Amino acid sequence: MSISKYDLSSQDIDLISTFPICSDMTLEESTIFSKHLTGLEYTDGEVLFTQQSRMDDHLFIILEGEIKITIKLEEIGQNSATIVNQQQGNIAGILSFIDGRPHMASAQAITPARIAIITRKDYQHFKEHHPDIAANMLQYLIVAADDLACQLLKKLSESLAYIHGSTRPRTMA
Repeated sequence: MSISKYDLSSQDIDLISTFPICSDMTLEESTIFSKHLTGLEYTDGEVLFTQQSRMDDHLFIILEGEIKITIKLEEIGQNSATIVNQQQGNIAGILSFIDGRPHMASAQAITPARIAIITRKDYQHFKEHHPDIAANMLQYLIVAADDLACQLLKKLSESLAYIHGSTRPRTMA
């Protein structure tokens, strides 16, 4: 298994302009944004990043395929649990991209996947030279991080309901 790096095609750039991360950008802004991305190809089973891995400054945008986001649960006797599966147009690595700390989860391709990455250095470039793009990115990342937190809380609630023998989630105090 090896990750293949490639330059994005004009079709990729057009596709990215339809993704939620570009939803509040003009066509010109989404084109500028897309030209800072690098394409990576992953095979089925290949790991994008692992929980507690090195500090990472990449945001992963799924162009094609599906990845699963998992978290280790060794402290409760399980190897890991899938948090969410991400597909075309979704992103991964949000928190590490924002804060530069090690990943809180792992990501693995569960189908062959084409991923576009952007670095924090590119984001800094946008802040200085294209502030509207940077603001739109940040707004989207906040919403995406909130959505992920809601998905985690839902899974936690379902797990607590299962543990306590209830079919309906318990209210967390």
